[in-house]
Amino acid sequence: MKTVNKIATLAALATLAACAGTTPPPPPPPPPAALSDTDSTFIQKASEINLVEVALGKVAATNAKSADVKSYAETLVTDHTAAQERLSGIVTSHGVTLPTEPDADDQKAITTMTALKGGKFDHAYIGKMIQGHKAALTVMTDEDSTSDTDLKSYAEDTGTAVQKHLTAAEALQKPGHHGYKHTHKH
Repeated sequence: MKTVNKIATLAALATLAACAGTTPPPPPPPPPAALSDTDSTFIQKASEINLVEVALGKVAATNAKSADVKSYAETLVTDHTAAQERLSGIVTSHGVTLPTEPDADDQKAITTMTALKGGKFDHAYIGKMIQGHKAALTVMTDEDSTSDTDLKSYAEDTGTAVQKHLTAAEALQKPGHHGYKHTHKH
């Protein structure tokens, strides 16, 4: 019986020694700082921009006449989808969920654009892209004062992409561009 007690005691001591060597799990990281009202407004505007650009780009895939306009729209769908995914990753850590559909006013504009086909669509779409990207550029540059480094980086990177999109849209609108023609009435 003494041997059994010794084995049991040694087993208990071995278990205690093993437990003594483990460290408690680290405490969870602190929650991120609350977003400022300015950041919250920026997030909503940036998300809306992405949603509208993607929706209109998808309409352009079927309604545009010009191959150049269709190619431009495809680029916007790709870039703004990636931007929305990046933004979602940033704001999820703050407990924010992005909208998944454009707001009612933007949805009306999308519906209006959906009714257009061919050259009329191309003309209206490029005009809307120039107007929209100018506004988006302002939204991105206005976010430069944020204290959230992830949002600041997002705004800078997205602002660069928006400027490229704007330049490309303006090139498509120029008279004489082979993929898009202005109609001039004299």
